[in-house]
Amino acid sequence: MKMTRKALFAAIMMSMLCSCVKEDRSKCPCYLHVDLSRIDINNISKVDIVTSSSSGEARWTAVPQSAIGDTLILQVDKDEIDFCAWGNLKGSAILDNSRTIETKERPDSLWSDYRRLATRCEDMYVTVEPVRQHIPLTIIVRGMLRGISEVQPVVTRVSHGFDFNGRATSKTGSIIPTGVASPAQNDGYYQFNALMMTQPNATDAILELYFKIDGESKMVSYPLGEQLYRSGENISLTNQKPVIVDLVMGGGSIFLTLNVSDWVSHDTIEIYF
Repeated sequence: MKMTRKALFAAIMMSMLCSCVKEDRSKCPCYLHVDLSRIDINNISKVDIVTSSSSGEARWTAVPQSAIGDTLILQVDKDEIDFCAWGNLKGSAILDNSRTIETKERPDSLWSDYRRLATRCEDMYVTVEPVRQHIPLTIIVRGMLRGISEVQPVVTRVSHGFDFNGRATSKTGSIIPTGVASPAQNDGYYQFNALMMTQPNATDAILELYFKIDGESKMVSYPLGEQLYRSGENISLTNQKPVIVDLVMGGGSIFLTLNVSDWVSHDTIEIYF
């Protein structure tokens, strides 16, 4: 029987509909559109993306330099996935066996943005808005420095690392700030710089100051994390402001000033002879 045009068109449409119904797209990937336009290239020069689904496998993608400021499209599983964009991962160690990032040897000025995404559709869109995971720390030692030598601050009970999704790890150690100025180089003060990472606990960090007075070794300690927290600076949260610790040496004590952007606090540390 000869089919009319209308009947032929209807048959074609039914065939197309049937093929669509039969097609199983559950195995197809989701295309994740990652908007990188909000990354500040003045602070972030390298970007890595890590994704992991319910299978647990972490997939790392090094973002091409040309894509920073643009949109990157990644194929991901149709699932619930963990998504984290990392900024400035350069000298840090990426430990796949423990799914951690360690910054101890060469601290990086890390930034990150973590999201839990439902990627069960054909296309998913996410805009990366990184937050700072490091806290610039400056320590100045000045005042009555005659007879004082071998000055070295150390920050103890601090975490050096993160898990892949940006949470600070509980394993702690020490930071030894780098000396960048000494009394012989300037107007009579020492200056030390360091990067302190976002911490798992706001109050654990301890500042220790080692020095010699007329050849005799001394050490004083100060509850840095606790005092910052009491003053309103919670170092267990991301995007915390730079911290300046100003230590003025006296005859039997140290006058300490904490300076954090929009606030200043003062305290005294006794030196025991």
